[in-house]
Amino acid sequence: MSTTRRKYARRLPPEQRREQLLDAALSLIPAGFDTVTMESVAKQAQVTKPVLYDLFANRAELIGALLEREATRATEQVIAALPTDFAARSPDDAFADAVRVFVHAVVEAPDRWRLVLLPPEGTPREFRAQVELVRAGVLAQIEDLAALGLKELGGLDDLDSGLLGHAMLALAEMSGRLVLTDPEKFTPDRLVAFVTRIAHGLR
Repeated sequence: MSTTRRKYARRLPPEQRREQLLDAALSLIPAGFDTVTMESVAKQAQVTKPVLYDLFANRAELIGALLEREATRATEQVIAALPTDFAARSPDDAFADAVRVFVHAVVEAPDRWRLVLLPPEGTPREFRAQVELVRAGVLAQIEDLAALGLKELGGLDDLDSGLLGHAMLALAEMSGRLVLTDPEKFTPDRLVAFVTRIAHGLR
């Protein structure tokens, strides 16, 4: 008489298991937030539902933890891409390099950046508000850097640093969206080469 053995998830430390479950939930979001259920996340992570409920009491808690994690990591990646000064690089090179770092961050974590740059139907208002808050802070930093960069380059006193900051952020966000929606056509190298040419065109 043959019996079928039930597969059990390999035992992991709680924090590692938590990350695995959040990763599973994140991978489902591109199809819409409605697809993220406790059952679908458990299936995606190849664990039983009791394993999932050991760490998250319900769907709301799971999604809340996921969105908090992704907002934090996205913010960290953006801040890491921004130059702090122009001691080692010219302002145009620093901007092009910031976009390069950002685009590669998007490529390395596409599900995270789809959530930020191309939020699917059903994305919670709270998360959208958090993204806008972070974006406003990043924009303020970029505007300050634009003003400093124009001063460093010299001879560009007639260029509006506030509008330049908006344009720089929009160009970076456009690059992120293009590499997500059509990665074969809009490769990181192509996008960075374009941004570099635009940046150096300010001289």
